[in-house]
Amino acid sequence: MALVAALTGCGSDGNAADSAVDVAEIGSGGGKGKKSGTLSVDQVRAALPTNEALGDVFVGDDLAAIEGEPARKQCESDTNTPCTGLVAAGHKEAAARGNADKDEVEFTLFSFDSKQAASAAVKGMAARIGSYEPTPEPTKYATGADETEAFTISSSSTRTIMRVGNVVAYVQASVYDIESRKHMATLQVELIKKAG
Repeated sequence: MALVAALTGCGSDGNAADSAVDVAEIGSGGGKGKKSGTLSVDQVRAALPTNEALGDVFVGDDLAAIEGEPARKQCESDTNTPCTGLVAAGHKEAAARGNADKDEVEFTLFSFDSKQAASAAVKGMAARIGSYEPTPEPTKYATGADETEAFTISSSSTRTIMRVGNVVAYVQASVYDIESRKHMATLQVELIKKAG
């Protein structure tokens, strides 16, 4: 995927990039009510799930975060919008350990300088995903985000676009367990709130 190529090697600094983040347990109230404004490139890196945050089941590559023109180009590609006001972008991929079914999840973040710019990116990305063939099924579930657009691509795959303050999160979960897919989206929202 182009995003992996764009983000890997640009801003990723190995072990430091995947350092532990203190994560509030989902549903514990940690981070609830906290609003996220604009995240810097370092805050975007901190908002991506570490292997520790993902738990014992999933493990993934180093976190990557970028800014400037490479981030804007990637945002334009993913959202089909001009990405005006983009500050930083980040990416993380993970897969289930030893899983023959190859459950995988990708986390992508775009941080903007305003809520309006972030909301425009959500709408653009939702329109792009909604135009896939065969047509994905719009899906509703609570994530704790300010805006959520979710689509079921197949019986084992969901795409969730969320806005938390000025940050857009895109979670691509190709995971057979539906509750695990929802957990990945909710986890990402919690991490964004903590990083902000």
